[in-house]
Amino acid sequence: MYGCRRAARPPRHTDAMTASDTPTPTPTPPHRRHSALAWTAGVLIALVLGAGVGEWAGWPFLAQPAERWLSQKLQRRVSFDDSGTRSLRLHLLGGIGVQAGRLQIDNPAWSALGPMLDARDADLRLRWRDLLAMRAGQPMVVQSLSAQALDIRLERRADGSASWLFAEQRDAPDKPAFAGLRLQRLLVREGHLHLLDAVVQTDTEATFSVADGAALQPGDPPPGVQAEARGHYRNLPLKASLKTGAALPWLAKGSDSVAVPVLLKLAVGDARLDFDGQVRGLLDERQLQGRYRVSGPSLAAVGEPLKLTLPSTRAFNLQGQLDHAGSRWHTVVQQATVGQSRLAGEFTFDAPAGRTPSLTGELRGPVLLLQDLGPAVGVTSPTTPATLVTAATPAAKPRSGGRVLPDRHFDLPSLRAMNAQVTVALDRLDWGTAALQSARPLRGQLKLQDGVLQINDIDARLAQGRLSGSLQLDGRAAVAKWQAHLAGRGLKIEQWIQPLQRASGPPYATGRLGLRVDLSGEGRSTAELLASADGRMVLHWTQGTVSHLAVEAAGLDIAQALGMLLRGDEALQVSCGVGDLSVRDGRVTPRVLLVDTSDSTLWIEGSMSLVTERLALTAHMEPKDWSPLALRTPVRLEGSLAQPVVSLEKGPLVRRLVPAALLAMINPLAAVLPLIDPGSRRDDAGIKACRDVAARYRRQGVVGIG
Repeated sequence: MYGCRRAARPPRHTDAMTASDTPTPTPTPPHRRHSALAWTAGVLIALVLGAGVGEWAGWPFLAQPAERWLSQKLQRRVSFDDSGTRSLRLHLLGGIGVQAGRLQIDNPAWSALGPMLDARDADLRLRWRDLLAMRAGQPMVVQSLSAQALDIRLERRADGSASWLFAEQRDAPDKPAFAGLRLQRLLVREGHLHLLDAVVQTDTEATFSVADGAALQPGDPPPGVQAEARGHYRNLPLKASLKTGAALPWLAKGSDSVAVPVLLKLAVGDARLDFDGQVRGLLDERQLQGRYRVSGPSLAAVGEPLKLTLPSTRAFNLQGQLDHAGSRWHTVVQQATVGQSRLAGEFTFDAPAGRTPSLTGELRGPVLLLQDLGPAVGVTSPTTPATLVTAATPAAKPRSGGRVLPDRHFDLPSLRAMNAQVTVALDRLDWGTAALQSARPLRGQLKLQDGVLQINDIDARLAQGRLSGSLQLDGRAAVAKWQAHLAGRGLKIEQWIQPLQRASGPPYATGRLGLRVDLSGEGRSTAELLASADGRMVLHWTQGTVSHLAVEAAGLDIAQALGMLLRGDEALQVSCGVGDLSVRDGRVTPRVLLVDTSDSTLWIEGSMSLVTERLALTAHMEPKDWSPLALRTPVRLEGSLAQPVVSLEKGPLVRRLVPAALLAMINPLAAVLPLIDPGSRRDDAGIKACRDVAARYRRQGVVGIG
């Protein structure tokens, strides 16, 4: 435009162009074609020869890059060096083969145990397709893994850092694990394991061998896993042996896992465990089933490693069936002996992640001796009955510093370690002493919830009567709080209290006993709980009799006591027996404590301290009949619970004996005159108080027994 001429364009090609118009390619010279083919063939031959040489030599130049790559990946030193020579040999044709005369993987720098893994004459073989399948999310399949010798050293510190956690596991602990491992052959001829774990307080060394998968060769170890271990667990000696029928199924997951026979023997201190059963799915399902036998010095020693709150007991031996899957344990205890107790039961323990473990079940059995559970409340040895001495008897050496109440501290944290709901159904509960009749049967509900232990719905039948109520121990704070609410009805005292029986003649005392106990306190042991006790205890004795001889002896009525010995004892009717005891800060003070018979009235005053365990009681006797030889002096009960001392109150006694001695100097018969007691048949204040108290408690329904 504007006069400019448009440039000429080259002619366009169209479909109408003829063949003569197409450019003719220039032919390649023959010598060039032969040169390219020769070069390609040379490269291929060189590659084949190189691969052949590399395969024959084991690709030695890859050893150092492999060391560097693995060391960087694991952030640990990895070495294939064996006495200064690279011992790694690779085979890549037809599959992957790795042979290492020596393979070492170091522990973290903070560990002083040496290499975490030290394998000698190790051999690994797998297929390329299996490796590719693993990258696609399939389980890793290994054709063969073997080692002549394998040393493993594992350590965990108190802060939880463990030598077996590698960089990826530390940096991404929630990262999903790989799909699994399938081994077709596993062989370790000589294995050694050293485990040093500050978390579970164990230092253990074990020797082991593993053989499974392919046909065994001469010199190979027996099939399965064979292991022996020795060391210490929580400062106790540990010894264990393990034999299994196979090894490879333990490493399988899901449907590939099968049950493996297992025989385990374990000894920790004085505790013993024998297990004969099978294990399945060690990597995921962790199922266990079989028979077991456990023995030891205390049930608590077994519960501790399993994080179970079990009571401290005497030596035990139990056997039964165990099933375990995931977080759930179930056991049928077919036979259990604890001291002299014979028990059985069925229990389920569940410890799901992030939740408080729980125990449910039923405790049953033919007999339980309370003394066999004595250590659970602080008693470390059987309680010897206190010795009754008089003022003239040389004092025996006090036991346990002169104290008899158990002062061993409760394990309160263990009460908060789990929850429990257990039914108790015992054929017989023995109180641990021949002085008291056993309870037949005993029923109750044991509940442990958030550190509060309750025994509810107590129902014990004994001595043709019934004992019921509830107990509670609150262990949520550093100092435990307790409550006791017990009621007894219709207890025949001559059956319940065995010493009241005698070989010939009627029992020393008979009748029906009712009682109610309402107490509370706080402390860290049984002794502290009782020393802080507040509340009330009420006793009522009806339909009873008492030995005439015992009454006269208590009142020091010499003449009538001699008469009873000559003509025989007889039973006196008890019109009323009642006790109303006030408990304040561990001091027990009788508001009313008396027994009224047709012959006399006996009452007791004073107090007893559960803090110092001292006695300060005085018994008085008021006769209702005439006696020519009655000293009628109060009887003192002093000393301690461990060594009570019985003595006579000297004032009233002297006032009677001194005139008698002076008159005896004039005429021996005159000495009897001051000892003559005309007696009293009046309804005095003591008897009236007895009747008033009894009537009041009948109206309240506390002692309505018959």
